[in-house]
Amino acid sequence: MKNGAYFGIDFGTTNTSVYLCNYSQGRVFEARYGVDEKPFSSCIAIPTTGNGKIKFGREVKENINVLAEDHKIVTSFKSLLGTGKEITVNGERYTGERLSALFLNYVKETVKRADFSEAVFSIPVDFSAKARTELLEAAESIGIKVKGFISESSSAYISKVKDIKSFSKVMVIDFGGGTLDLSILNLKENKVFEDAVYGVKFGGDDIDRELAQRLLPKIYPNTSFDDLEATKKDKLMNEVERMKIEFTTVDDYTITLGAGAKSIDVDYDEFSGIISPLIQTNVITAIRKIMEKADVNPENIDKVILAGGSSGLRPFADIILLLFGEDKIIFDDEDNRYQWMVAKGAAITSAIDCEYRLADDICILLSDGETYPVLKKDINKAGDKSEPVSFSLTTDSYDAHFIFTDSAGRNRYAVVTVKAKGYIDEMFSLTLEIRKDQTACAVIKNEYIAKDYQVQREINKLRFYYDLKDIEDL
Repeated sequence: MKNGAYFGIDFGTTNTSVYLCNYSQGRVFEARYGVDEKPFSSCIAIPTTGNGKIKFGREVKENINVLAEDHKIVTSFKSLLGTGKEITVNGERYTGERLSALFLNYVKETVKRADFSEAVFSIPVDFSAKARTELLEAAESIGIKVKGFISESSSAYISKVKDIKSFSKVMVIDFGGGTLDLSILNLKENKVFEDAVYGVKFGGDDIDRELAQRLLPKIYPNTSFDDLEATKKDKLMNEVERMKIEFTTVDDYTITLGAGAKSIDVDYDEFSGIISPLIQTNVITAIRKIMEKADVNPENIDKVILAGGSSGLRPFADIILLLFGEDKIIFDDEDNRYQWMVAKGAAITSAIDCEYRLADDICILLSDGETYPVLKKDINKAGDKSEPVSFSLTTDSYDAHFIFTDSAGRNRYAVVTVKAKGYIDEMFSLTLEIRKDQTACAVIKNEYIAKDYQVQREINKLRFYYDLKDIEDL
């Protein structure tokens, strides 16, 4: 373990958390960064009139309806990464990469640490190759070097690995503000494999909206949610979020919003009665789906890790307890550390230089049906590049098709077509590199066409595992 400061960033759709693990002479200092002891709200408000400044974070979230009157509110810029989509405000174009760079710069300036110059980012398992590249370029454009990426589920696992290192089959339930993401992980000889992943767009923000709309008639009689003035709407949304958090430990809550609003008392039964059906519908369905994908049942799951800010909700915990039993659940609700778990795992990953090794070969499918491994499982890792490999045509043809597969030839990663002159002895040179965003880049050259002729192709959805052998030394 090297002494130094190591940062992890959980770049979320609704919230973004930053975690520091600072090691010095065998001791570790840990810190969480956000605003008012909460993660950064992933919100941006761009002025639509005048020359006002762009606003970020919780200031936007807590005043979102008021700001919307003269700002363009962007709350899901992460979802624009890799899509080619953009928004236009006052004739100025904002891509997902540009918006991410603006937001990450705000985060960096808020953290205010000179050593916040590199980090490991946690990302969803289905993040596209282009999205990863654009996030990497956005971060590095504002001075944060991306040491690597790790899936959110594996990051949560790593943050709790000391508690569960003796268990082989673990489910991670990451219940955040905007999404519910589940993974089933398999531990084999200190290596973490992802057996199955599943996610739905449902989170704490949906619960807040449901609470606000259901309680509105009591607070503002004869007023619809759409007709409620912006200031009152913001107050209501902020208050139901506070109430939701408070019900983690209390059984009664009073909502008082000031002039024009009725003060009401809400007990836990009423609160639970409003949100439990939403949670049951979405959470139970998602858990069943991922267990089907992994061909397991609750009895096969050794431990369940809860991550994400919404995991602290009591009705959610009640459902998970009913499905798996108390002995299997890892609760971490002290000071709502759920919100920081994924970022912490990313920071630990940065500290140990965790290696992402191939869980299966990357092969070329040959004309006889056999596979030729260009990069090999267990041996090659992120950052490795193959030596040039030569291939030739087997029949006269004016193009050559390179089919990239796994070792069994079943999972086809990509098909790359390269121009050819049509000679049987014509030679093609292939190199394959695994980049730090955990995608591969294939470059195929054919000097028979032209000296500088080449075709380049990204390969995504590769399977990796994480070697955890160094974590016990932390």
